Amino acid sequence: MGNTVPENLYQMFLAEMEPPLIEEILKRTGGNQSRAAEMLGITRNTLRTKMQRYSIKPPSSKIIRPGR
Repeated sequence: MGNTVPENLYQMFLAEMEPPLIEEILKRTGGNQSRAAEMLGITRNTLRTKMQRYSIKPPSSKIIRPGR
């Protein structure tokens, strides 16, 4: 690469950093996509598009109780 900056540096950066960020925020919100989108400063629809692009599945928000 040398001193030449690749034209797609921003896209390369996003592809590396965005998926783990989205996954972490979804974990912190218990899978609540509206809250996650708000925390990320994007719309819920944009979040869903990004989740689809990166094949991110929302964490299960179901509480499993033993004996039920």
